Amino acid sequence: MTVLLGWEAAEHGGGDDAALQLAAQLARADGAPVVVVTVVPPDPVSAIASRVDREYRQWRAALTATRQSEAVTALRAAGVDDARTAVVPGSSVPSGLVEAAHRYRARVLVLGAAAGAPVGRFSPGSVAERLLHSSPAPLALAPREWPAPTRPTRLTCAWAGTARSREALAAARDLAERWGVPIRLVTFVPERAAMLPSETGLRMEQVVSEEWATQVQGSLDEVVASWPGPGPAPETLLARGAGWLGAVAAVPWVPGDVLVVGSSRLGPLARVFVGSTATKILRAATVPVLVVPRGSSGAPTGS
Repeated sequence: MTVLLGWEAAEHGGGDDAALQLAAQLARADGAPVVVVTVVPPDPVSAIASRVDREYRQWRAALTATRQSEAVTALRAAGVDDARTAVVPGSSVPSGLVEAAHRYRARVLVLGAAAGAPVGRFSPGSVAERLLHSSPAPLALAPREWPAPTRPTRLTCAWAGTARSREALAAARDLAERWGVPIRLVTFVPERAAMLPSETGLRMEQVVSEEWATQVQGSLDEVVASWPGPGPAPETLLARGAGWLGAVAAVPWVPGDVLVVGSSRLGPLARVFVGSTATKILRAATVPVLVVPRGSSGAPTGS
């Protein structure tokens, strides 16, 4: 099994540093190699190519080799002993990374934030946007300019009392056992402004929010009561705040936290498919987010 790092072959690719540090952190925790994957366009079918085409492919190959060498050097400096490289031809970067996830039996695929993401948070670029609806492996998403700690110290699982939440929890438990870290269950309760322009409307919104929070708290209590171990039952928390940003910010985050979320029920089995709620959470998060494919039991991709 491998930690797969999507790595862009660009002259100015420094924005990938947070993803590289996250890949190193996960590889150290799992004792797994990192495969630095760069997807390039396939060569033309025709054997006849112009001098310009040949020179462009030579330039692209040299740039890719340089960028990958830089990544391997940084990974080894970060404590990863086994760092490898792979160049995968693909009609698109997302399709090439999906192929690489299967080929290298990726335990996780690590991606960085878009260049325009707010500092300290994650926003998907075009590649991540596609993979958030198609990846066969769990996605580990690094916030922009994230200050990487030495190793993961806790897994926080987003909990809504649904089947997808239980799948995410199963994956979190598998990771927690391998990494030797505790689990925390968090239900985000974003408090909205009143839909009706009156005090009555505000009270109605509060009543609905309270009823839902009470229901979810009951499911949290059931999980804790039936926790099989090993180790103590997880801490639970209802995080309330103004909107999703406020609810996520209400959680006391510490260096080394990783947030685990499940995929939408609308997506295909064994694929990541992020719905609107998970999208809001991952955009608000200030820690790395691990998105688990639907139907996952915590097992790695590959046979």
